[in-house]
Amino acid sequence: MTTDDTVSVSSSIQDPRRHLALEALKRFRVLFKSASNPYESAEQCAGLTGAQLWALAEVAQADNLTVNGLAEAMAVHQSTASNLIDKLDHKGLVLRLRDPYDRRVVRLRPTPSGQAVLASAPGPAAGILPDALLRLAPEKLEQLNELLNELAHLLHPASGEASQLSR
Repeated sequence: MTTDDTVSVSSSIQDPRRHLALEALKRFRVLFKSASNPYESAEQCAGLTGAQLWALAEVAQADNLTVNGLAEAMAVHQSTASNLIDKLDHKGLVLRLRDPYDRRVVRLRPTPSGQAVLASAPGPAAGILPDALLRLAPEKLEQLNELLNELAHLLHPASGEASQLSR
């Protein structure tokens, strides 16, 4: 152990923090594997990536959703949401409709084909990880967010990536 009380990679397996860190790492692996499996099913079943299926579900669920609204609903950057809609539009699964009162605003709607894809796709469309997170109690989500933010700052102390999590 170093003088600043951090865990060294070469620490003995007897170090309780190392054991706890390895247990947490195992849990992350299980979470990532569990979260990716349904998306693979979605790709096979619906011909869409997991993110595309989630975006399509958000469009179908919300009336008059905009690209910015989609970005917020999926916790992604506006350009990412725009790219998802481009792909869904190209596949004929969503429509972009100009708002009749403000022509600058584009509203999103699923097409009948988009609705059919959603009906046949494995659920939940947002994926099992977002679904599981929504089932956690608010105080548990707050704790989880604080811990993940702290972990992000340890991984990227000087980068803007970690500071984005604080927002």
